[in-house]
Amino acid sequence: MSYNHRFKQLAITLVTTVTFGAVASTSIVNASYTPDYYASDSTTQLGQNRLITSATALGQLKNNARAAAAMDAESGQFVYSKNGTTKYAIASTTKLLTLYLAIQKAKKLNQWGHLVRISGSLSRMSKSSDLGNFRMNTGSRYTVRSLYKAAIIASSNSAAIALGQYVAGSNSKFIKMMNKQASAWGIASQAHFVSASGLENSDLYRYGFKVGSRGDYNKVSARALTIIAQHLLKLYPSIVNQAKVRYATLDGQTLKNENELLPGGKNYHSSLKVDGLKTGYTPLAGYCLVSTSKKGNHRLILTTLNDRTGSKDQAKMIAAIYKYSSLFN
Repeated sequence: MSYNHRFKQLAITLVTTVTFGAVASTSIVNASYTPDYYASDSTTQLGQNRLITSATALGQLKNNARAAAAMDAESGQFVYSKNGTTKYAIASTTKLLTLYLAIQKAKKLNQWGHLVRISGSLSRMSKSSDLGNFRMNTGSRYTVRSLYKAAIIASSNSAAIALGQYVAGSNSKFIKMMNKQASAWGIASQAHFVSASGLENSDLYRYGFKVGSRGDYNKVSARALTIIAQHLLKLYPSIVNQAKVRYATLDGQTLKNENELLPGGKNYHSSLKVDGLKTGYTPLAGYCLVSTSKKGNHRLILTTLNDRTGSKDQAKMIAAIYKYSSLFN
């Protein structure tokens, strides 16, 4: 879920607004669909490091997150790590893996226009005061592309779960796919999924999405989450065209991107060139952020988990990495 969706949103002057259509032609879901569980190559492993080591640089990289990791997306090398292999709750940054699997199917079968029907449970969730930020009615149908945009821009929990059902046929089958993909990437020891949206089971149980115990939740390390982001960007580089949109209109509703590193955000700096990627927040997970930005020919992926300062630390960290990492000079 997005940073502030549990709180009443304040009126803010629109910075960027894009309008998307909600429906298009339908197609038949392949019930026997199986993802291509592409494995990581040798440059994308949890242990590949080219860490910044100077005391001056590390001083400027100091942050309030419980865990953090930074990677050069092109080489797959980590340039910074703090508690990087320890698993924590990751809230809606989970949606990066959900989107990876949904985009792969939509591309492979040319199903961006496939219509997905919204169940009563997903409709109720979408309209709840604490978990909903894009309202959908029972029986309404949205294209895969529209659900993708609702998930990446507004962090819609219902849209993410609907995408999982589109991919696998059911929520429980999709969770198995998520964990199988993590295993194929060599990050299974640092990634455990029970939710397609990032909500904890304590919230999901009331809507009937039961995978695991009531107290279970997604647990992923900062390094593993950074690797997931890298694979998503490799599969679908143009995701940044939606991830950098601050406001959009879908089905007559305004979608708001909570990434404060984007233009109009309180921690935006043009020199950082941030163009994504995904925010997350629950009381358990705290503020989580996977950002991506590009300097020259190199793309930086920076992940922070449970950082009480939100994106403020990341703004400082990106600048320091650009200054002190040999990969970005």
